[in-house]
Amino acid sequence: MSRAFPFELTEKRTQVSSDELPPMQMMTRPAPAVSSATVPVKTMLAEVRRPLGPVWWCVFLASALLAAWGVGWSSWRIAAEGVGVLGLNNNVVWGLDIVHFVFWIGLGHAGTLISAVLLLTRQSWRSPIARGAEQMTLCAVICAAVFPVVHVGRVWMAWMASPLPEVSGIWPDMASPLMWDVMAVSTYFLLSVLYWYIGLIPDFALLRDCCTGRLRRRYGWLALGWQGTGRQWRAYEKASLLFAVILTPLVVSVHSVVSFDFSVTQVPGWHQSIFPPYFVGGAILSGMAMVQLILLGVRRLMSGSGVRQAITPAILDLSSRFVLALSLVMGAMYLWEHMAVLLNGGGPELFPGRNPVNAVFLAAMVAGNVLLPQLFWFRSLRTSRWVIAVVALGVLAGMWMERFWIVVNSLKASLLAANIGDYYPSLTDLAMMAGSAGLFTALYMALVRVTPFFSLCDVREQQSLNKEGGA
Repeated sequence: MSRAFPFELTEKRTQVSSDELPPMQMMTRPAPAVSSATVPVKTMLAEVRRPLGPVWWCVFLASALLAAWGVGWSSWRIAAEGVGVLGLNNNVVWGLDIVHFVFWIGLGHAGTLISAVLLLTRQSWRSPIARGAEQMTLCAVICAAVFPVVHVGRVWMAWMASPLPEVSGIWPDMASPLMWDVMAVSTYFLLSVLYWYIGLIPDFALLRDCCTGRLRRRYGWLALGWQGTGRQWRAYEKASLLFAVILTPLVVSVHSVVSFDFSVTQVPGWHQSIFPPYFVGGAILSGMAMVQLILLGVRRLMSGSGVRQAITPAILDLSSRFVLALSLVMGAMYLWEHMAVLLNGGGPELFPGRNPVNAVFLAAMVAGNVLLPQLFWFRSLRTSRWVIAVVALGVLAGMWMERFWIVVNSLKASLLAANIGDYYPSLTDLAMMAGSAGLFTALYMALVRVTPFFSLCDVREQQSLNKEGGA
């Protein structure tokens, strides 16, 4: 006896016997937390294929121009004139460039981790946010990679970070934290791209079968000959689980490597063993806050598609609980750092292991990372779009301030009185900051337009299961 396979990739439904169905499919693939009546697949497919409107083009072109001016002009100026155009001095040799590198790499690490963990734990609310989180990872890592390359000044010598002894005559210095970042981030980015692309293959097949002409050929190339057979689905499930299992500990290890850039030094405020879990916790918190902003933005811009209907109040409620839990983790990290110094005979002031900072700056940082998310204890606020937007922006601002405090303020102290001085970002620093935001927005908008925002096959599976259950 045969049953209808729950994925329609052609005009006719593919018939597969029950013996050929993937044995792990129903056990490992989480079903979407939305009903089939509220998520029309055809409407979502039309959203991907419809012509771009004037609003989309205006936002995209503004973001692209901002990226070209901020990143392009600043990179050219740094390469032509040197790092002296930045607001650096003899003491503060790492400025906003490294602040933004740590900030963007934290966002990038959180996206794939959220998707992989939700897949491994088979959470029903994974489907509406997983694809958006994975695409956030790709865009954020690209933005982060710009800063260390530009910060070295001689951009044209970046190839020397690759192990090419036949050409350069030397091996890269593997004792350098810069090389740790190159190896860790490049490995993570490659695996994240593969994990994201594997999840898209069935959706590219759906788009291939719904399009004609050049679009059909392009999506056919991207679908890699996918036909939805039982053998293909078994390979798909195994590959997805394998990458999720690899990426989950890899995220922790890679962002710990980023924290080692600081903690292996003797600089006061950096030489701390708490930094690896401290950086990982902050990265996941800021990443989940960015995912919430993305959900709200996509829900607003794609009001005519099933994407908006799929991002239900239940999804917003669960993501808000996630942010609340992570904010409590960050609060525990702050308390841990304070108590560790206090128990070792340090001063009673807050964060005695770091250099003093303005009280207003400190209060704003703690409020954004810990206090503001406590609003999510109330159910009505967890689903309020305005409250979610305010809390998410507060978390991102607080996490950026924390990175600024760690990187810049720790370098201000010096044993030589002549070297002590303040740090003031230059116009080039601020241009790079604005340009990275424009680059992230432009890249993300491009990905949203050429790929479905979340797995169409998950939605179609749920539709087919509902039909079979009703029958």
